Amino acid sequence: MSENAQLNGLCDRFRGFYPVVIDVETAGFNAKTDALLEIAAITLKMDEHGWLMPDETLHFHVEPFEGANLQPEALGF
Repeated sequence: MSENAQLNGLCDRFRGFYPVVIDVETAGFNAKTDALLEIAAITLKMDEHGWLMPDETLHFHVEPFEGANLQPEALGF
């Protein structure tokens, strides 16, 4: 499938929006007290059968804010 056809297929499938998967790793569930540890984004592409596949991946470690809770269990991953 050509890149142009692939982009058109994605456009049709997602109403013009480009699909991106976002993942965050945190030290807990409270945004006011628990640190954000990592954030990642994966763009998707469509294969020749119309299946969505991972394309580009970006990931970044985040410096916790001063006084943030850091659970040892969360840091173990």
